[in-house]
Amino acid sequence: MEVLLALSIGGLVLVTATSLLVTISQAWAKRPATRDFFDAHVNGVADFLSSVLDQAGISTQAQKRGSLVELKAPFDDFEDPLISFYLPEAPIPFFSPHGKSVRVHAHLYPEDDGLSFLWFSELQELEMNGQGNLQPLEEEDLRKTMISPFFREIYYCYYGEENAGPDDVKEWVIDDRLEESAQSDGFRIPSFVILVFRWEEQDLEKTISLPLERLAPSGIEPEPR
Repeated sequence: MEVLLALSIGGLVLVTATSLLVTISQAWAKRPATRDFFDAHVNGVADFLSSVLDQAGISTQAQKRGSLVELKAPFDDFEDPLISFYLPEAPIPFFSPHGKSVRVHAHLYPEDDGLSFLWFSELQELEMNGQGNLQPLEEEDLRKTMISPFFREIYYCYYGEENAGPDDVKEWVIDDRLEESAQSDGFRIPSFVILVFRWEEQDLEKTISLPLERLAPSGIEPEPR
């Protein structure tokens, strides 16, 4: 009787230990897959943003300013300007019910719970806003394309002071707000932005370069586009 009791208890302990080991193994096996998904998502978002910015052109409205990236609000009611650029032909995520999206004005829109594009096409009904920029007739006509629900923070990177001379010492300055311009009433366009993505208390950062001008293949002078 005592032997049977001992065998029963020993078998119960063995089953419990085996079950615990299997549970731990399954949890461990699933963990890297979830983390890998997050890493792959962030890498994909960074590649997508870099690709979209590489396709940026200069709209007819911005030809005098000559910059591929600007800082402007997509609509009059927006308090702060957004990183904005023009796409002669937009990629598939810029979905339009009327067909392929062309002549698109896109604005990078960071929020507390995600990163999106606010955009409109020149084929829509537009008007000039108070700053002399094109905008839809109604704010509801702005289209929104979600890029990442894991985005949480954005930082703007500037190299040296805006009025620094060629012989001045320059340092990188990183701020969570756009820097006011010393040469105009607006803001200074950053050289880079750092995007912070968060998943279960884990942060992953990606640096995105902003193309301020399109260079010719020689890299010497701007290439018309």
